[in-house]
Amino acid sequence: MSIVTTKGQATIPKHIRDHLGITPGETDVDFVVVNDHVELVNKETHNPFTKARGITKGKMTTKQIMTLTRD
Repeated sequence: MSIVTTKGQATIPKHIRDHLGITPGETDVDFVVVNDHVELVNKETHNPFTKARGITKGKMTTKQIMTLTRD
């Protein structure tokens, strides 16, 4: 459990930082409101486009990719 400071800061427990791969001073995180609670996400690992980036490099044209994703 963390107490929120007057500056709105709270400590993220080490086991959660380790689980999410959060490194102090390096990791970009985001806070997402979901119904009645807030979720902390590592923007680097939870970007849905990160895994897809570069997979078609040299294999498909932009037009082919656009046709595939819009059909």
